[in-house]
Amino acid sequence: MEGSTRDLSYPPNPEPLAVPVYDNHTHLEIADGENPMHYREHLDRASAVGVRGVVQVGTDVLTSRWSAAVAAREPRVLAAVAIHPNEAPALAESGELDAALAVIDDLAAQPRVVAVGETGLDYFRTEPGSGRDAQLAAFEAHIAIAKKHDLALQIHDRDAHDDIVETLLRVGAPERTVFHCFSGGVELATLCAEHGWYASMAGTVTFKNAHNLREALDVLPRSLLLVETDAPFLTPHPHRGRPNGPYLLPHTVRAIAEHLGVDVDEFAAQLSATTELVYGSWDAHPVATTTDVPGDPLDLGAAAGPTPAGAQ
Repeated sequence: MEGSTRDLSYPPNPEPLAVPVYDNHTHLEIADGENPMHYREHLDRASAVGVRGVVQVGTDVLTSRWSAAVAAREPRVLAAVAIHPNEAPALAESGELDAALAVIDDLAAQPRVVAVGETGLDYFRTEPGSGRDAQLAAFEAHIAIAKKHDLALQIHDRDAHDDIVETLLRVGAPERTVFHCFSGGVELATLCAEHGWYASMAGTVTFKNAHNLREALDVLPRSLLLVETDAPFLTPHPHRGRPNGPYLLPHTVRAIAEHLGVDVDEFAAQLSATTELVYGSWDAHPVATTTDVPGDPLDLGAAAGPTPAGAQ
């Protein structure tokens, strides 16, 4: 949105879905818009339109701890924890990557942490060399953590399709592997279908120029489809560019159903069943009721324990 005038107001609620779904990838800790919403307001608005739960995703030690803490206390939230690939090079350079990964390993043992992610490779801003080597080392370590704890793996894949696939085939993908914000086309979709990897579609699939994503939908088995917001990013049409939240997921669900020519209610039911197959039930483990969670991860402070400097 550089060079443009961006509307910083949150869009209105969409028409509620009759059959509820889940947002399997969101970042409720990231403030956006003129009046950033507290995570509970995000969840309340989502509940009102048929989004019954979210997977809250960490990208470093601090936000992974916060995600796990929210999931432990909020029945509508499950957590994913990881070091984002763009965080890995600085941590490796400072000698703190192993310590950060050890924190992720510890968090992955918590009962309402259901995924390791987002992890993967991002070549958009990282040139060949030591930075990409650090990303790969972190990616392989996250794969091992997911296998160790029998958790789903949420993959961040930006301009790195070939190396992501090569790594998964070389080291062995976890049983439940999800391409978060699927960005490939027919070729990657065909590989996902062949190997049973899940494709999570974000608001980008609603963009007019996203022909590759709609072509991928045509070859992906519906049993491998998930939906997400990646909020506050990637707001779906017709509100592209405005702040995003889990409550806007119905736009993406309806757009995919329309493209596939399927009934929205039947598609939503299948999405929910698939999401629970990948992550388990939001009701599988009870939540704590004694301690509130701050709206800002920084408010966890010293209570969360030491954070590697490069992970902040």
